Amino acid sequence: MSGVAQVGSTVADELLAATVAGLRPAEHGYLVAAGEPLPVCFALVDDPEWLNTQIGLQAQRWPTVDRRVLATLWWYSVSQVFLTPTVASMLVTGQALSPRPADVEMHWLPDGRVFTARSTAVLDRGNDVRSVAAALRDSLDLAIPAVARAGAGRERPLWAIATDSLANRLLLVGRARGEVDRATALAGTLAELIGAPMPAPRYVDVDRRPPRQGQVRFVRRGSCCLVYLEPDEAKCTSCPRLPPSSRQALIRTAADFA
Repeated sequence: MSGVAQVGSTVADELLAATVAGLRPAEHGYLVAAGEPLPVCFALVDDPEWLNTQIGLQAQRWPTVDRRVLATLWWYSVSQVFLTPTVASMLVTGQALSPRPADVEMHWLPDGRVFTARSTAVLDRGNDVRSVAAALRDSLDLAIPAVARAGAGRERPLWAIATDSLANRLLLVGRARGEVDRATALAGTLAELIGAPMPAPRYVDVDRRPPRQGQVRFVRRGSCCLVYLEPDEAKCTSCPRLPPSSRQALIRTAADFA
């Protein structure tokens, strides 16, 4: 069954279907759930008991790191997932699905992982980038302090993760649409309108090595998921904590295969 066929009949689902139809099948997995995950309202992020349970579940995968790292890893994943329907629908159709916590259902697995989300509402004035930014700000203002409290950490690194999530997901959709410049410009506009303490997204264009031609754009991340603090885990390809020469070499290799 295709991703479009699994979408329902509400106004929001019709907008999701139009968004999915505007992307290559390989990209549908970011918007349409596979299997039978449990829908969980994103507003539960403000429930300390629920959030503490979710962060605790991360220890099944990363058993030796502390709670701050577990909370960071949870937010690194969830921050990408909850905003994907909004930014993808806006870029593809010009009309945004709502990112408001009460409108977003995360597709939750029993081990705490979340890979996709569904918005149950079309955002009022969702064709206006200012309205989209304001709604994203409301969601981030709810979620980030809650995650910081649950992980006994600081809010500012979580804002940096949110920026990289926004930048990554819009770049992903922009690549799929052949509209990288428009997508990355939208990321910058949204971050600016969301406002401090959200940093501006950064990108870098990397030349492919011969015989391949052209450039590939990557997010120049300012955030770290901290996964390398778990034994036997390495830093990510674009981790800002890598030496610049190592990061450049890894990204150049990624460009060759993109």
